[in-house]
Parts: sequence; structure tokens; C-alpha cells
Amino acid sequence: MSKNFFIAAWLMQLFMTVGFCYEIVEQLQHVPNGWSKGSEPQPWMTIQFRIELRGPGSTSLERLAIDLASPGHPNYGRHMKREEVKDLLRPSSVISDQVLSWLYLEGVSNDTIETYGNWISFRANILQAEQILKTRFFYYHHKDSQTTVIRTLEYSLPHGIHPHIHLIQPTTRFGKPNTHGNGRLNARGALPVDQPIVATSEDLTAECGTVMRPDCLRELYGLHDTRAKPDPRNRLGVSGFLDQYARHSDFYHFMQRFSPGASDADFDVVTINGGMNPEVSPASSTEASLDIQYAAALAYSASVTFYSTGGRAPWVSETGQMGPNNSENEPFLDQLHYLVKLPDSELPSVLSTSYGEIEHSVPPSYAKSVCNLFAQLGARGVSVIYSSGDSGVGESCLSNDGTGRAKFQPIFPASCPFVTAVGGVEGINPEIALDFSTGGFSDIFHRPKYQDQAVSRYLDHLGDQWSGLYNRHGRAIPDVASQAKNFIIRDHETYLKISGTRFVISTE
Repeated sequence: MSKNFFIAAWLMQLFMTVGFCYEIVEQLQHVPNGWSKGSEPQPWMTIQFRIELRGPGSTSLERLAIDLASPGHPNYGRHMKREEVKDLLRPSSVISDQVLSWLYLEGVSNDTIETYGNWISFRANILQAEQILKTRFFYYHHKDSQTTVIRTLEYSLPHGIHPHIHLIQPTTRFGKPNTHGNGRLNARGALPVDQPIVATSEDLTAECGTVMRPDCLRELYGLHDTRAKPDPRNRLGVSGFLDQYARHSDFYHFMQRFSPGASDADFDVVTINGGMNPEVSPASSTEASLDIQYAAALAYSASVTFYSTGGRAPWVSETGQMGPNNSENEPFLDQLHYLVKLPDSELPSVLSTSYGEIEHSVPPSYAKSVCNLFAQLGARGVSVIYSSGDSGVGESCLSNDGTGRAKFQPIFPASCPFVTAVGGVEGINPEIALDFSTGGFSDIFHRPKYQDQAVSRYLDHLGDQWSGLYNRHGRAIPDVASQAKNFIIRDHETYLKISGTRFVISTE
């Protein structure tokens, strides 16, 4: 251990003797919309926490990530190595030793602590966590999604520790990722955006434009007989969350019918944080089916990996017992922490994801931490693609700041400037924007310079229309758009017809 560690430990012991001066770090004024407070969890239940430390490295990395992705910049394409990113983000030993000493003195077991770059993870039971963070944890229930989580409305840190910590989660983060489209009606009062319809025999052979199949997309976007050169470095990653499973049996039948020249295609499965991918499951998996089927059909010869991330049961008791089966974890953080630790040779070239949530349901500190992890992947050469959402300008269009004022609502993580956000269109010659495709401006992230020219022209054209309902200076989404209506997929041995911007990530 370093000399700084022992100095920090001595100072921590001194503070413990005379008493810490705590200050509130994050505080929600009320329980978020749709959630209700329940009972207290058992004190022995154990949660895994993640701490992000502050440091100048994060800002430097984000600037580098933009430069590396900007054609014409001297650093364009000069991607960083894993250790280079890790070294850039690593805080000073004084800061990390001080935070670690605080955890040790609060009784956190060294066996549960892991450090990586500017992150520290540790496990603590509810009783310990409440003492460490000077707070009370409760169950909170979301009626519509039947989701139960353990959270708090505020937490505090010692005055000497607070300046070094950007985030501790899970604490105040209530929002949960959804597959885009959740049964809401579109603007014309037609079927819900994501409501699958059993495809007829006519649908399977219908004219392109009436439906979308792999052959239609190849024709429309000029992908005729285009095959990626087999190369182990050419890897396409597809994200799977919320118990959505990519079934090989449906995949094989789909490929044989709609991509006969690629009928020998296959995909690998990587499970993260207790994720699974069972071949037999009664639950619908339309999201995973469409993502993996179109990704492989349009990127044949590329190595395709389905990353199945568990998003339930974030805590484990000291006796090995699990919490409620329907409790939500932080799946974005779980997936991203797994990916940033991978060797450079094992990273996907592209990571495609069709999940998101209303931005205002995400604490800004959490959103910025996740976005910085996307910047880390981008700096290492990974193109991160997210669908922009299926809620138009934003579901209820009501703010959650207690005022209930009208406000357009962008989708996160699509609103992160280090991902490519993809919206949806329909029709052929011309293609027109779909009424349910989400677009807008972030309330958390400023507009990056690479958007200035295009977005400024758009805002000049828009004038004062919708003034006050959106942030003119925010990161604009989507970046691009592609077909997102009436796709044919196969799920549970049945061909279905379905719509939503979830499809666009498979066509980019």
C-alpha cells in the first residue's frame, strides 16, 4: 500500500473519532411519478454499489472521443487502447486512498471492493449502507410495470469525501429501461406501436413498402450481395435486457426463409450479471428476435454476439438469498462495466441497442456517468447505436419536477452525444418521418459542436414554434433515420408483423 493510503487512513480515523460532518449529495423532493413508497427491506439484504470518482480525466476523454470520431481531425481513427483509457481516467492515489479508507473504516469488507479506472464497486447490507450514506432505504413499487426496487430519496457523504465522488448508485435512480414502444397508441389511434400482429402468408411475400424484410432493406439501402469479409475483429454486438431472449430456433428458420444465402449464419451469446438466454421460455421475445435476426441478415459474415444482461434481483443476502424477482438493477451500468473491461481484441466493432427511457426519469449524475462509459467505448473504436424511441415528442409531455408543466421528453441513452441515435421513417420515394418516432433535445447534455451546423439551420426554420417546450441548446436527436414500420420477424415459431424504432438499430 502507498504512503498516501496510510496518511488517508490516519486522517479518516481522526475524523471518525471527532465525528464526520455530512452533507446531502443527491436529494429527490418527491417520489417520482408512477412510483409508490412501500415497506423497509430486511437489514441483512446486500446491495452492490458503484462509486464514480471525479477527476479531470473524464472531460479529457470525452473531448478525445469526439476528435477520434471527427473526419478531418488529425486524431481521426487513432483509437485508444484499454490501458490508455484506464490510465487517463485513474484518479490520484490521494483521492482513491481517501475513499477506500472511508469504506474500510465504515466496515466494508475488502473482499467485496473492486477498483477499475475511476470506479469503485463494493457490497454492503442495508444496515451498513444506511449508516455509510446516512439515509433510509425502502421498497418502491411502479404500478404500470409491476417493478419493485430498493431505493432512497437522498443520501449524504462526509464533507471531506463529497468533492471526490460524482455518483453512488443504486440510490436515487428510479427509472428503468424499456423496450421502445410500450403499448401506447400512435397519433392516429391505430394499433399500439409495438403490438405484434400474426403475419399472413401474403405478408411474407408482399411488395416492399407494404412490409419490410431483409431483401427489401438490401434493395432500398444498396446492400446487394454485400458481405463483410470474415475477420475476427469484425464483431457486431446486440444488446439484450429485461428477459428478452434470442432463440436460435427462430433465428435459423428466419434466416432460411429470408436470407437463404446466409442460412449457415449463427450468433454467440455472452451473459452479463446473471443474464440468460434459454431456448425455451413462455415470455415474448419480439425485441431480441428482431434485433438478432436483422442484424445477422444484413451483416452476414460478421461475427454477431448477443449480450444478455440480467436486470433483476440486484441484491443478494449474506446467506445467498435473492431479493424480489421483479426488482430492477442498473443494466446499462452492468453491461458497460463488463464491456469497458474487455481486452481490445474482444470488443465489438458496433454495439446496437433498442432500449431506453424518458430522460427526465434518470438522475443527471447517473446519465452523465453512463454517457462517459459510452465515450470510453467510442475512444476505443466502438460505434454505439441506439434507437431514439417510439413516443414522439414524449409520452405524457409533462415534467416530473413537481410543476406538471408541459414539456417535450427526449429518450436516454439516445440523448447521450457519444452514441448515434436512430429515428424511424416509412414509405419509399419519398421516405417520411414516422409519427411515433421520438425526436427532440436533451435537457442534460449540451449540443455537441458536430451538430451545430445542421441543428442551427433547423432551429432557424422552426422559429418560435414550440418555444419553452424544449431546450434549444441541448443535444438533438435523432442523428439519422431508417425504416421502422411493418417488419416481419419470427418469435415462438410464429411470423409476426411489428413496427417501432427498435428496428432501425438493425438496419444501420
